Amino acid sequence: MNWAGWPENKPEEYTPHMIDLQFDLAGTTIPADNAQLMSEALLRLLPWLGEDGGTGIQHLKGAETNSGDATLNINRRTKMLVRVPKTRVDEMQCLVGQTLDLAGHRLQIGSFKTREFSAFANIYAHFVDTGRASEEQFVQDVMRELDGHFQLRCGFICGKQQTLQTASGPIYGYSLMLHDVPPHKSLQLQDEGMGRNRLLGCGIFIPHKSIAPVMPANH
Repeated sequence: MNWAGWPENKPEEYTPHMIDLQFDLAGTTIPADNAQLMSEALLRLLPWLGEDGGTGIQHLKGAETNSGDATLNINRRTKMLVRVPKTRVDEMQCLVGQTLDLAGHRLQIGSFKTREFSAFANIYAHFVDTGRASEEQFVQDVMRELDGHFQLRCGFICGKQQTLQTASGPIYGYSLMLHDVPPHKSLQLQDEGMGRNRLLGCGIFIPHKSIAPVMPANH
């Protein structure tokens, strides 16, 4: 979706207060639906993760198995990505060497690298939860937050509805691609995220090099 004829965005500066940490992981399998399990496991080790609304845990991804039991295979390329305030980076060191138990699937946490945000014009969130399930309501929520809070009018595309299982029941959301985003707004959106449930991997934007694979053919 695009807004027509929005005013030009004047170049501005934005300094993020969050940063991504990329942890090595050692393990073999993870539950396919692991967001709630990851959040609970990390909160037990670092309760303060729930104190800052911008702190986020990105979804763990893996390859499907042939067992049909909602389990994913992982390898050494699988990383745990956590978005935290820059002032908390040193405290994250205590995770190194810890073992997470995700419903019987054990993961050992290795060393981590820091990764600053990149001001890409196209950014993508795998799952955004605005609290409302229908696509029409979701689009309205996105436009309201972009236009109101972020003071930004840009192009965006939402994907198909997804379901995420949580301790309080299922939540519904959509993937979201934003394009033609000015550099300072790209950094702000990555810094703050959008919608709810950041610790469940929702509303976390990452740079995306091209929108070509997701653009409608008649765009």
